[in-house]
Parts: sequence; structure tokens; C-alpha cells
Amino acid sequence: WRSYSLTSPPTRDQGHIAVTVKAMPEGFLSTHLVAGVEPGSIVRLALPQGEFVLPDPPPAKVLFWTGGSGITPVMAMLRTLDRRATMPDVVHVHAAPTEGQVIFRNELRTLADQHPTLRLIENHDDVDGRLDVQKLTQLVPDWREREAWVCGPGPMLDAAERHWNKSGVGKKLHLERFSVQLSESAEGGHVTFTVSGKEVDVDGATTLMQAGEDAGITMPFGCRMGICHTCVVP
Repeated sequence: WRSYSLTSPPTRDQGHIAVTVKAMPEGFLSTHLVAGVEPGSIVRLALPQGEFVLPDPPPAKVLFWTGGSGITPVMAMLRTLDRRATMPDVVHVHAAPTEGQVIFRNELRTLADQHPTLRLIENHDDVDGRLDVQKLTQLVPDWREREAWVCGPGPMLDAAERHWNKSGVGKKLHLERFSVQLSESAEGGHVTFTVSGKEVDVDGATTLMQAGEDAGITMPFGCRMGICHTCVVP
């Protein structure tokens, strides 16, 4: 199991949904999905979940800040606004290592051309340098007035969270994380798995899920990183 963002807009055609997968060198499943899955293959899906969504109707002023493959959930939002012809005042700032690595590059530019209320700002690191939060606020001077959806690498999200909170507008910030930082101060202890009745002693470096699997307990999981919450139980 892995968690991916839907990139297709809501549609009456219930027979088709889309996800966009970037093959990672260390990613067993992402590489398989990109290079190994043939048309006609059957995959199992769980219901979509998460809180990184646009309200309906959308806010009057929106800021999307995306980095790399973090553009995927925002692409679904843009496609939905386009399909419903409800594009508000949107500024989308997207950062990628190079121009050629901008996912959905042609579609993004077409959407910006079609909608006068959508302003697309691209930052290519090899030409423009890294896009940090200070540079972002210079590019979008009215950022405090906008409801913001931000998705990308962990350091980028951490910087956004600090900056929005420090500026007193943290409630306007919505984040979607693809990775988590694990605590280095965890302590071990005695754990009881109540459904199976098994008990184990766990050190601070072992996750509860791994400890359960080591004890022969089968538990649901998705990302194995603490993002999707599939494994969370009381």
C-alpha cells in the first residue's frame, strides 16, 4: 500500500480517476507503477482521505506554493476550478530543479493563458536559484491576504509553517506532507497488542508497527512513514 494524491477533478464519469506517480530510485512500488504495471492490471484502492482540499466555494484569493512532485494535489484543485469555471484570484508559485522537470508544465501554462485570474510563477533552481520563503513573499506581496495551500519537500513546509505562524496568519496555511521527521528522543517500553494479546519489549528506535510485525501480528499500513494514518488505532 502507498498513498498518492488524486490528480483528476471530480467528474460524473465514475469509471476514471488519475494519480500521478514519480518513480524514485529507492522506491520499489513507485518504480513498479511507472515501469511495470501494464494496462488491464488490477489494483486495489482504499477510499480517499485527508484534509488538503479546497472548500466549496473556494476563497476569493488563493496562493498555491508547490515544489517538485508536491504539485500533484494542487493540480487536481486547478483542474477542478477550471472544469467548474470557478477560478478565483489565484497565484501559483511552483519550484522545480529545472524547466524540464516541471510536472504538468504545458497544462499549467495553458491554464494560466486561459484564465486571467490565474497567475503562474515558475522558479527553476538552475536559473533562478532556490525559492525560499523570503523570495516567495517578494513575488507575492499580498500573500497574507490569501488562503494558502503548500505542498513540497519537508524543509520547504517547515519554513512555510514557521513564517506563517510568526506573521500571525497560521490559520490561513494548509500543508500536505510527503515525509515526516521522526523523533530522536523516543524511549522504549513494554507494549501490549490488545487484539492478539501479545506483549513485547520495544526499544526507542523501533516503530510500534515494526514491533508488531516482528511479533507475527498483521496490521494495516500504507506509507510506512507516519503520513497516511492507515495504521493508526487507539
